[in-house]
Amino acid sequence: MSRPTTNLLLLTLVLALALSGLAGWILPEPAALGWYELHRASGTALLVVLVWKYGIARQSLLRRLGARPPDRSVIAGLLAAVALAGSIGFGLAWTLQLASFEALWGYSPLNIHVQLGLVLVLLLGWHVLRRREHNPDRRDLWGRRNALRLIGLGAATALSWRGLESAAGALAPAGSRRPSGSKHAGSFTANDYPVTIWTLDRVPELDAATWQLSVSGKVATPALLSYAQLAHLPRQEASVVLDCTGGWWSEQIWSGVSVGDLLAAGGADPSARTVDVVSVTGHRWTFPLNELRGAILATHVGGEPLSPGHGYPVRLVAPNRRGFQWIKWVARIEVA
Repeated sequence: MSRPTTNLLLLTLVLALALSGLAGWILPEPAALGWYELHRASGTALLVVLVWKYGIARQSLLRRLGARPPDRSVIAGLLAAVALAGSIGFGLAWTLQLASFEALWGYSPLNIHVQLGLVLVLLLGWHVLRRREHNPDRRDLWGRRNALRLIGLGAATALSWRGLESAAGALAPAGSRRPSGSKHAGSFTANDYPVTIWTLDRVPELDAATWQLSVSGKVATPALLSYAQLAHLPRQEASVVLDCTGGWWSEQIWSGVSVGDLLAAGGADPSARTVDVVSVTGHRWTFPLNELRGAILATHVGGEPLSPGHGYPVRLVAPNRRGFQWIKWVARIEVA
């Protein structure tokens, strides 16, 4: 493929990876399934396109480094190449079961994959601004030869993508790999599952005797509930999978108060559309009201009171949502 076509394709694929990765984090699982597949397909296509890019980049790099004085515009490209290699490396290691969520002294390689990917987007933007093409000839972008090579690229991507997926499925223990790519961290173990904190906050020291839950906003009867009052409300129990963006998942039995029952008791306004769930640390997430009716304000997991690291005294259990949206140490429910 021509240099302009290759560069445009690489830029498109990196942006597709960033967008699909973000969507896979934010959206409920049923809506995110297609984005997971797009992310894997885009990553595979990126590997295939890099075969073309290598020859172009190598010649250009040698020429520019050999110039006097050396061309400093290559710095952004070199840094982007390092971030790209690292992100791809960690992503492949994760997919092919060569790395687990606790491989790096308890820190997940998947987090590094994501961080390097975000750095890559910024560096690529810098590189594009410094080396952007000025009105390339349309024939360089859309000629017949490029079209044939793009068809070949599509075929190679499809075969490689399905091959990687088959390998990942074969290497993972049966039933342990989620659509998100997360790995099993044990289930039905009560509090004995990994502790991760999305915002890197310290675990707050909360006393159930003084903790209170505020329910406010578009409700007929705003409330301030103590832990004892919450414990006397009708309880709900459910087996729900917690799928963490750190790359692990765990299914547990959660019990607590139904958010739907709590909102009904408070008289949620018919015009209300969303609910903010807010932690004592300030971490918050906004949910559609109808979806959150099926969530639980859990006080127990596997019959045990939640441990401090898992959100004691109360955490949100939001089915089909990623773990960082399961707000820990809930302090406020705000209906809007």
